[in-house]
Amino acid sequence: MYLLIDEKGRQYLVKGISDVHTNYGVIKAEKLRKGNVGKTIESHTGRGFFLLEPGILDFIKKAKRGPQTITLKDCALIVGYTGIHSGSKVVDAGTGSGILAMFLANIVNPEKLITYEIREDFAEIARENFEKANLRNIKIKSKNIYDGIDERNLDLITLDLPEPWMVVEHAKKALKVGGFLVSYSPSIEQSKKFYDALAGFQSETLESLVRNWDMRVVRPYSRMLAHTGFLTFARFIEK
Repeated sequence: MYLLIDEKGRQYLVKGISDVHTNYGVIKAEKLRKGNVGKTIESHTGRGFFLLEPGILDFIKKAKRGPQTITLKDCALIVGYTGIHSGSKVVDAGTGSGILAMFLANIVNPEKLITYEIREDFAEIARENFEKANLRNIKIKSKNIYDGIDERNLDLITLDLPEPWMVVEHAKKALKVGGFLVSYSPSIEQSKKFYDALAGFQSETLESLVRNWDMRVVRPYSRMLAHTGFLTFARFIEK
């Protein structure tokens, strides 16, 4: 896979095995090869494109969407607040399109990430996204996590579910002491009910707001990525 960036910053994620048709003309397949990575290549109209090898964030931005997905700002907070790293053991529940699973799997690699999803249509979308990004360390488990968690000695469990409080008792058996249970909820009422169930955990709830700036005129953009959901971080401290 390759990433093409045109002069306006538009990005194209391509396989590199056939010609690419863009707003600025056709790029021949023979120009898409590793020897040209990091260089500018031209379309048949003479317009320049920068050629890169894509990273995980490029695959996430271009991933197929099904249900509403967790945003990158929330994914980053989960990693930052829990401190997971290569080798951490993570279970994700409510796979959806697989965006959070992709982000976390890239962090914990080569450890395998397990993600629970009961809807096969969502699992199929996620599976397609994992394959496109060549992520081999994710396993989709067709099981309702409300019924229990099979894995043990976990560093992190993430929940994108309508009733996260139903997982708390299962999480106590699956997490190691000091591990984290993190719930992402669009509603503060969901977050409150989850919080009330967290006996044996130390927790905090927050939301993240991101505002980009237009540096050509040195002012913020009128639109911003504001509320997306509430994140509750619960650290398991007592067996």
